[in-house]
Amino acid sequence: MSIAAVDKAPTAKVWNSAFINIFLAYFLVNVALGMSNNLSTPFAKELGATPVLIGVVATGFTYGAIVFKLASAPAIDTYNRKFVLLGAVAVIAIAFVGYAISTTVPVLITFRVLQGVGQAFTATTFIALAADTLPREKLAQGMGTFAIGTAAATMVAAPIALKVQEATSYRATFVIALVVLVLGAVAILRIELRPLPRKKFRITLNGFIAVEAIPPALMQFLFMMAWSCVFSFLIVFGMDQGLGSNVGFFNTAYGLAVFVAAPLGGRLVDRFGYYMLIPMMVFMGVALLLISISTNLVTLLVAAVCGAFGYGAAGPVVRSMAMGIVPKPRRGAASSTLFLASDVGQLLGPIVGGILATSFGYAAMFRVVPGYLLLVVVLLLVTRRSLTSRIASVAAAEQAEVEAAARAA
Repeated sequence: MSIAAVDKAPTAKVWNSAFINIFLAYFLVNVALGMSNNLSTPFAKELGATPVLIGVVATGFTYGAIVFKLASAPAIDTYNRKFVLLGAVAVIAIAFVGYAISTTVPVLITFRVLQGVGQAFTATTFIALAADTLPREKLAQGMGTFAIGTAAATMVAAPIALKVQEATSYRATFVIALVVLVLGAVAILRIELRPLPRKKFRITLNGFIAVEAIPPALMQFLFMMAWSCVFSFLIVFGMDQGLGSNVGFFNTAYGLAVFVAAPLGGRLVDRFGYYMLIPMMVFMGVALLLISISTNLVTLLVAAVCGAFGYGAAGPVVRSMAMGIVPKPRRGAASSTLFLASDVGQLLGPIVGGILATSFGYAAMFRVVPGYLLLVVVLLLVTRRSLTSRIASVAAAEQAEVEAAARAA
């Protein structure tokens, strides 16, 4: 039988033993990935890479990730999710060993692509497994709490990698990243599972895309169309505004605020419903507008906090929506649908933002992209009733199965 979650029914609390282990694994794997990603480009430069090749090294993992995402969703919904995740981590571990022994840029790029093959499975499997460990009535709160793992990893990975590299070498730091990755694998092994019905592995459109999850995926796409402009242009714009290196404190303030914003946003959605996404869109829009007028550090930090209560809170909510709208055996497809939309939004957002910035300037661009968030509100108002009904129907069907199994036992 295929395997996917914890006990016969998830416990009524978010911090159950399985969730703790998957959260710890998620944090450790993301720390390891962050260490390698932050060091791959300076290491490439040390190996003699040109600026063009450095760009290829920076994005090399996406090539493997995009291709193998076609197989990730059906694999997650067919096989033991725990072992799918362990297999992906093993592939990434091989890539890390490859970094440590790389002596030329082409070899380094090859292992970057291999890392992407592993990453095609990690994020989607982590989200599906985390959802499986959570009670449905606390799914949004739990996914918000789970998002803290990424925020914490992002905050510590770069400083750790740079300090260790400074004290040792690039190759030694890649080995230490490998050790962190192995610790993540140990946490994965500690997750207790229960069987789900076996399915035959097939790569099909239905196995890769969950039609039910398209509305939350479209919301995620629109989020990324707007917020990817912050990822791409904030530092350049901040430098132009005279903020200098202080612009880096945006990420620090954002990461700290997410620790409060993500679980709080999920808790509010669990209690009051998906209408709570509307104030999150307001916070995100205010953050973008504040960035457009930031000429001092205080304004930028306020924008970061608003962004955390906007994008930082809304992202986990739509992930919980996508996980809740499908039965557990389809969560791989739903996760794949969501991440595909996110990837496309992250790809197109900076392109459109760059065109706007070239024509009207960065400040105007940051004032225009909140328009995407208005589309999110419209989409929410149009689909909320059907989404809520579908989620309730799936939850009722799963509860009926649990009760039938209990009676049979």
